[in-house]
Amino acid sequence: MAGLFIDTLDIWLMILGITLITAAYGVFMNFVRRPRIATDGSRAEIIERTQGVAACINVNKCLSLFFISVGIYALATGLWASITWPLPSSYNLVFSDAWPIFGLVSLMLGLTMHISADLRYLALPIALFSIPVIVYGVDILMHGLTTEPLLASAMYLFLGTSMLISPGAMLPKGNTGRYVGALVMMLLILSGILAFFIGISATFEHTLIWAKWAPWYGISG
Repeated sequence: MAGLFIDTLDIWLMILGITLITAAYGVFMNFVRRPRIATDGSRAEIIERTQGVAACINVNKCLSLFFISVGIYALATGLWASITWPLPSSYNLVFSDAWPIFGLVSLMLGLTMHISADLRYLALPIALFSIPVIVYGVDILMHGLTTEPLLASAMYLFLGTSMLISPGAMLPKGNTGRYVGALVMMLLILSGILAFFIGISATFEHTLIWAKWAPWYGISG
């Protein structure tokens, strides 16, 4: 019965791609683009109106709702998967057990952004969370997991490396932070593109595999 849930991985990968590319946008807005600074030292936000509707002027506040929602979903489904092990064999180690880690980091990031706390407080935890991500990436490559082990491993390694060096993007002085931020942004985008590619490919593959499956009570004709 566990195999009935294998297709969950497809949407997980596509959600991962969406989240990583959105995170790259957040890195750009916070650490690469130079924000306009008000005279009191705070960030000045520009209010824009389109057809009489005020645009959202606080990027982090808006993105926080996205990261909180994704974090809750990934953490809940990841804990379920870690308990039930719905995927075949070792795939549960590198995917089912890794998914709640992604949910936890997304939730932490979303809550921090929502309360307008300094993102630098998350620098150390995010860097340390890169360790299991990198380990899983190496493990996938070593044992040839998935039909595309090189791409799957690269997805993990790009993401893990971006997390590991992310504290460098938060350096408050000079252009070093901007350069590291640009590198983090590029790694997140590459990892997100790979997540999309693997997830979309798996969708078509799994759809074909399960095309003739029917529940024990049959299907209505």
